[in-house]
Amino acid sequence: MKKLLLLGLLALALCSCGRKTIIGVSFPEAPIEIATNEEFGMELINMYNIIRTPDGMYRMYFIANPSDGIAEHEDLQNLYLAESPDGFHYELKGKLMDALVEQSVFMVKDKAYPYRMVGSQWFGEKSYERAVYLWKSKDGIEFTDRKMLFHEMHDTQNVMIPRGNRLKLYTRITQERYKNRRMAVAEFNMRGEQVSATEILAGDFLYNTAACKVDKRYDLLFPTYYNTYGGTSDACFFRNYLVDGPFVRELPCELNRWVEADEHWVLASPGFVEIGGEKYLAYNTRTRSHETSATGMVSRFKLIKAVIEYE
Repeated sequence: MKKLLLLGLLALALCSCGRKTIIGVSFPEAPIEIATNEEFGMELINMYNIIRTPDGMYRMYFIANPSDGIAEHEDLQNLYLAESPDGFHYELKGKLMDALVEQSVFMVKDKAYPYRMVGSQWFGEKSYERAVYLWKSKDGIEFTDRKMLFHEMHDTQNVMIPRGNRLKLYTRITQERYKNRRMAVAEFNMRGEQVSATEILAGDFLYNTAACKVDKRYDLLFPTYYNTYGGTSDACFFRNYLVDGPFVRELPCELNRWVEADEHWVLASPGFVEIGGEKYLAYNTRTRSHETSATGMVSRFKLIKAVIEYE
């Protein structure tokens, strides 16, 4: 009986601890610039995320236009890899895949294929004819076995770091071309088979592309960033999600005060990464508006220390 009582008290304590909610995200220090398109010899660098491999190296996967290649349209991009021993200084390793629009690379508990990538790629000739796919990889270099997840979509997606044998995927869909954008959410197993119904979430223009993880129970999903095409920023919010379902909650953040006046769409490709025991938000900025061509654009990859606040 005493043993059962102790177990009950322990379960109650764990349940009480699990009720803590994230109430804010702050950025106390200025962002750290870790790469620019000029340093990598690219017309444009865009949509990146960072993972740490089992051997301690940091890998940066990103989309780019090469300076000596096609750069007439932002969508004509390829997947590239850069590596770093410390998370802050990166060396370009080369191109991994052609014609990938968006991507999010993450690791799973699979000895044979520990790397997964969710990305957006063309299935037709027109720029908006894209689908979201899942790839797997033995080494994080060669990605194979492409499996279609979502057919109707526009471009960006966000992967909840999988727990167990499922991943939760949020992807931005366009119900009319470039209008009425909403987020669709569904769960998939590691073979790319959908295991839940697709839910269309109400919401604003959500811009994202990265795998996100905060701790064992909570995730901060992609930011909602209000930004006019002229480049003025109005507000930034994160959405807080539990592993087993979403909170109806938006968390204001203070990232805006670190935004330079000429940088547009500041929260493209946001995702969290842990470096030296600290959490950082990885994101990229551009010095021209979203609707202009890539030529002449300056884009920068940045890290900023993030402090997650709980109740």
